[in-house]
Amino acid sequence: MNETMKVLLAQRSIRKFTGQEIEPEKLREIISAAQWTATSSYFQTFTIINIKDPEKRAAIAELAGGQPWVVNCSVFLMFCADLHRAEKYWKDVDKKVFSNHETFIVATVDAALAAQKAYIAAQSLGLGGVFVGGIRNDIGAVCDLLKLPQLVYPVFGMCLGYPAGEQEQRPRLPLEVIFKTDTYDETKDAALINEYDQQVRDYYIKRTSGKIDDTWSERCAKTLMEKPRYDVREFVKEKGFTLS
Repeated sequence: MNETMKVLLAQRSIRKFTGQEIEPEKLREIISAAQWTATSSYFQTFTIINIKDPEKRAAIAELAGGQPWVVNCSVFLMFCADLHRAEKYWKDVDKKVFSNHETFIVATVDAALAAQKAYIAAQSLGLGGVFVGGIRNDIGAVCDLLKLPQLVYPVFGMCLGYPAGEQEQRPRLPLEVIFKTDTYDETKDAALINEYDQQVRDYYIKRTSGKIDDTWSERCAKTLMEKPRYDVREFVKEKGFTLS
């Protein structure tokens, strides 16, 4: 197995960091890796904001539901879907195109691809981190805090730093559940997911000394109902994405 595959298969979310700062040259490499990600039609419809202000970090940590690693990490990056730049600089384009479903998806995917590339680059440099989707708990407040213009919205944040200790990997769904051939064949899914549910329950019991006794299905259902974020739809419309 080559070194790239080892990095890819060693995925762990890291929330505890040492006090060591990320060297500027390493951060530049990480951002450069993100910049060189695949992008739909050469559009490059994403922007990355490095949040250094301690007060802004503290506010974001609170808005995200109380996530102290946003404050404690060495670097906190916000990945934004960005069509503002396109609307401002591209010529002879019907302005309505920038707010439709397709361009909204394009910008969101661009931001996600850039973030994943940055994360892998960080891991390859000996760093760890975690994605912070909790910023969408109050996406409007985060947007105001960062002074994001119309047609820009924060997709998620990313904490990066030097890991403090090892973190056990959480089990993933069986490969056969997420990898199909030719059609969406669910024939074996029920049995495989039932098996996986028990594996995840064992993992949580061991990791939390019995404080959490949930299967994967139970845990995900609870999380989804706790964070439905119905207001995100109205927010993106207010930001100019009419999704027509």
